[in-house]
Amino acid sequence: MDTVEPIKYDWSNKTILIVEDVNHNYKFLFHALKPSNAIVIWAKNGKEAYDICKSDSKIDLILMDINMPIMNGYKSTRLIKGLNKNIPIITQTAYAFAGEREKSFAAGCDEYILKPIHVKELLAIMSKYL
Repeated sequence: MDTVEPIKYDWSNKTILIVEDVNHNYKFLFHALKPSNAIVIWAKNGKEAYDICKSDSKIDLILMDINMPIMNGYKSTRLIKGLNKNIPIITQTAYAFAGEREKSFAAGCDEYILKPIHVKELLAIMSKYL
């Protein structure tokens, strides 16, 4: 039986901002990205993400949770896109309510992925932008 080697991504020159308020969700994403050698920054809410993007123009991609304290992912995405419309933002949410996908795209996100996240799918989506 043939086994398929997993695709290896080399993002050693890329910086990814993970915006996630739940510690174990952040750790999951961090460990999923670790083999790619990307630089990973963690923001625990949308306001932190916006503040990081205001002070650091080297962010190559953002993984944005929607449901967070202080500032949600929709508002943060709108504000960040106001700073840099070209920064790819992939929203991730556990809430598959009607209209969530549309609200994400209306806020300016580039992709939308539901939790639980499948690493292979996430990395394939990210590779389109990195």
